Amino acid sequence: MLRFVARRLLLLVPILLGVSILLFLWIRALPGGPAESLLGERATPEAVEQIERIYGLDQPIYIQYVKYLEKLVTGDLGTSIASRRPVTEEIGRRFPATIELAIAAMIFAVAFGVPLGFFAAKRYGSAADHGSLVASLIGISIPVFFLAILL
Repeated sequence: MLRFVARRLLLLVPILLGVSILLFLWIRALPGGPAESLLGERATPEAVEQIERIYGLDQPIYIQYVKYLEKLVTGDLGTSIASRRPVTEEIGRRFPATIELAIAAMIFAVAFGVPLGFFAAKRYGSAADHGSLVASLIGISIPVFFLAILL
């Protein structure tokens, strides 16, 4: 069992590295690049050049990626464009509400899912079983953001 966990943890490293590369390149693939996306409509060539210099976007992409990883590993997620505050502070402010919502959703899922599962198991193959299956599939298929708006 310990071997299995160790192997899985080792596999996590290349997966996280791959995800970080994809995210890094995705941000760089935006039309006009990150500097123009940050500035929006007021993007003059001088302003773009200044932003690129400030954020190191004028350096080779591999150096940008290494700096990106260094900041990511040390917990420096940068500054929010919207609020001009550190992203870690923004996440910290919203984290308690997120946990509260996740716990409420879990309680809701268990409170309805377990009895529905028992009900369907008792009536295996019946219309009630198929109906509970359809209800479960609809519940799983509804996008979370849409369900959050409804609640």
